[in-house]
Amino acid sequence: MTSSSANDGWPYPVYASSRVTEHKSAFLAHATTLKDTSELETLLEHLRALPRMKKTTHCMLAYRISGPSDGPVNTGQDDGGEGGAGDRLARLLELSGRENVVVVVWRWYGGVKLGSDRWKRISDVAKEALAQGDFVKPSISSQPPPRNKKKR
Repeated sequence: MTSSSANDGWPYPVYASSRVTEHKSAFLAHATTLKDTSELETLLEHLRALPRMKKTTHCMLAYRISGPSDGPVNTGQDDGGEGGAGDRLARLLELSGRENVVVVVWRWYGGVKLGSDRWKRISDVAKEALAQGDFVKPSISSQPPPRNKKKR
């Protein structure tokens, strides 16, 4: 779903995941179009100004922006205090096959360490926001896997 307040003042639709809570920590993601890295700080300021975002403790993100026709894709990420989160989000965007997109995941730390469960929550909300914005190509894996022939 697009977040109407998140869209005010930003030139592209902003898609929000649902807010997921686990052991007093909450996670939420936003996905939107990003055509140039110079727009990133404006987007983050815009999202941070939303009333519900004011008390977040972590802001993780990754982006992929198409380069010149013969150049590489411009990628970037930020862990936002969750070591390795930016790399995971960047990999998720790479697998999506889309460009000119940014995904931002917010966490409200609830005082309980989640261990490896936090990676699932971060990925889940990021995937949901990307799917809401149709930033994910149809999965090739939806086809049945080839059967392995046993050697005799």
